[in-house]
Amino acid sequence: MRKLVYKDRLISVYEKSYRRSGSKSFVQIDERDAVVVVPLLDNGKIVLERQFRPAIGRWLYELPAGHVDSGEKYVKTARRELREETGYRAGRLKRLFTAYPAPGIITQRQVYFLAENLVSGDTELEDDERIKIFEYTLNELLRMIKGGRIIDNKTIAGILYYSEFVKRNG
Repeated sequence: MRKLVYKDRLISVYEKSYRRSGSKSFVQIDERDAVVVVPLLDNGKIVLERQFRPAIGRWLYELPAGHVDSGEKYVKTARRELREETGYRAGRLKRLFTAYPAPGIITQRQVYFLAENLVSGDTELEDDERIKIFEYTLNELLRMIKGGRIIDNKTIAGILYYSEFVKRNG
């Protein structure tokens, strides 16, 4: 059984029951899939955003990311979000991996891309976005993760994946 409890443009919240050695109930959140982009500059630095997150009342360092529009291909979303949030356009996008950020409750998948051959341009921020752009070396980012300055899970995953599986083996 699945009962709709709440719905808006980004999520649908359901109360869901299932049977497995007894009856259990839980909340399931259906959220549109998202992309996360690791923007790599020609000088080897990675572009990061510092974005205000009202839900926790804090500024966070994050990789560019955003929801996939209905019918939109992941690669198109990656190009769009990178351009809108950072102003950069990617000459090359490479799909890195897919992950579920909170599979115990949320259905969303996050698809990660490496963006290379970047060309700078103007941002196209949405009305509710408060974003500042920074460039960091990989070593600086790893120190920021270790020191607790980067606390966003999608950003940590993207940077560590790039460090371990792309940069090291590239």
